[in-house]
Amino acid sequence: MSAPDPDSAPLVPIPTDGSEEPASIREALERKAKTSRVIAWLLDECIRIPGTNIRFGLDPILGLVPGGGETITTVIGFFLLGEASRRGLPFRTLFKMGGNLMMNALIGAIPGVGDLFSFWFKSNSRNYALLRHYIESPDGRQASGGWWPLVFLLSLFGVAICINIGSWVLFIYLLHHFFGQ
Repeated sequence: MSAPDPDSAPLVPIPTDGSEEPASIREALERKAKTSRVIAWLLDECIRIPGTNIRFGLDPILGLVPGGGETITTVIGFFLLGEASRRGLPFRTLFKMGGNLMMNALIGAIPGVGDLFSFWFKSNSRNYALLRHYIESPDGRQASGGWWPLVFLLSLFGVAICINIGSWVLFIYLLHHFFGQ
């Protein structure tokens, strides 16, 4: 006996606000995560190196911008985390997503090395995969997010901004110390 094909979900009417009725629960949830999918694709996989299957996105490119490129991608990545929070993902999954984002922000703040890390790690694609896994869960329920996800996200955001600013201040200080007059 084989496992059921997730692409052949049964037709289930879902009440909507007057817009076109989706054909299945999966399709309705997929529509909700469309923006998150686009963000993950843009930041991690929108550019393909010709002649290879190697893909990367704007994250490592924006990370090259001195004085805040990594901060910009971190802020954009927080949108994906916010979307996951709105969907009511469990704290453990949000914690993993926040960890992916923080690791990318921490290592990404190191000029040069951080951009190579972002090229390989693809934190936004990892976070979208976690969101997608939850959306496609068999029970289909979404728990209420409450206030704690907002506090958690704002805390992570503050830490990421402080780390990025601190790394650039340190980098400029070291440049001035070793190459300044």
